[in-house]
Amino acid sequence: MSRSGSYATFFVGDFFFGIPIAIGVEVTKGQEVTPVPLGPKEVAGFFNLRGQIVTAINMRVRLGLPAVDHGSDALSIFFQDQDHLFALLVDRVGDFTEVTENTYEETPSNLDPNARELIVGVHKLADKLLLVLDTHKIVSGINLVQS
Repeated sequence: MSRSGSYATFFVGDFFFGIPIAIGVEVTKGQEVTPVPLGPKEVAGFFNLRGQIVTAINMRVRLGLPAVDHGSDALSIFFQDQDHLFALLVDRVGDFTEVTENTYEETPSNLDPNARELIVGVHKLADKLLLVLDTHKIVSGINLVQS
């Protein structure tokens, strides 16, 4: 994964995350989620996005944070992984941010373990730390995609 480029940013709890725009990021609000009764706890359900079935992952649950019902105001960040479309349900969407290799650092060892396993590095920005997510680890960690 590149250490520089454009990232779509978002918040989950106190965490400020980014995922590379290059993986096909799209943001929506208010998508109706159809629950999966016997699915993994991290899977909130499925969407129908322009005729394509999308797996919705609740990032609060994935990170071990208390779940919050966002109702019709749920925000989703969509991305592709191994020809499958996924959505991350997040608390708040940030901006698109451009970063360079100069701001990149390895993942801090004192980061929450639930987040640390999903992070490939961080970028020190002027006012906060951007945690770069490995989207494949998010979906493979809940056994939705073969590694």
